[in-house]
Amino acid sequence: MYDLAQVGIADTQRLIRWASNDVFAAKLNLKGFDYAWIITSRHWSSSDRVLDIGAGYSALPQHLVSRFHCEVWAADDFGMQSGDRFWTRDKKPLEHISAHPEVTFVLERVGDLQSSSLPENYFDCIYSASALEHVPPEQIRNVWRHMHRLLKPGGSMLHALDIVIPTHSGLLSVAKALATDTLWPILPPSYRRRNAYYTPSAYLRLIASALECKLRLPTRELGPIRLALDPQVAIEPLDWALNRLNKDGILLDFIPRTTSLFFELRKLPANAEHTTILSEGVTRRK
Repeated sequence: MYDLAQVGIADTQRLIRWASNDVFAAKLNLKGFDYAWIITSRHWSSSDRVLDIGAGYSALPQHLVSRFHCEVWAADDFGMQSGDRFWTRDKKPLEHISAHPEVTFVLERVGDLQSSSLPENYFDCIYSASALEHVPPEQIRNVWRHMHRLLKPGGSMLHALDIVIPTHSGLLSVAKALATDTLWPILPPSYRRRNAYYTPSAYLRLIASALECKLRLPTRELGPIRLALDPQVAIEPLDWALNRLNKDGILLDFIPRTTSLFFELRKLPANAEHTTILSEGVTRRK
């Protein structure tokens, strides 16, 4: 059983506040929001065993070690299994790993339930920043079931992933997003998998199914209309999006408007009282 302790969409007010207060890595872009939210969402302790999913060349694992003295692992294969140069980004992963012996790097992707070398029921916190949106839809269930095995009872998951705002094809895509959220319970499983990233609620419902738990979502805060119209929703700046395109060598026909979905899941001990979220920051026991 899991408690949905936090959930929301990146907003400009908090991002600017974090950046002005010099929170670690709080830049005025979505990655900066993700890092700052992860850092400020937990009382980090030297006793914490932490796993970063898809860390890549992020400085966050090293920061957690140096600032809070956590035991930090990072799971990422840097594209070595597939030979995809996108993930190496013309850098040398083994040199990066050698330069940071304070972090335990595991060169594999989370989601292999049979042959993973990651220890089960070991981690107090599992987190990711702009990584899970790269998981193919057909692998989402395995990734979440694997993370469930790795997380200790009482531990927490902090995840922030990029979500495309549903106006990329005009009113047609907004209508599809509204229909997806409204009709989700009766949609075919194949449609759900294919459109797992189409709306925040779609993704959260799919992972709830993978974890075999119920999550009561604040649908208004996560809805397509709010994403499309709320001026406080943080959007990836065009210069940063262009930087990503140049860095990764990808040329798109258009640059989609993208924001960040963030949420915290706490793994409850057996027979624990369950908490369900009504709206951001408001909870009720049942």
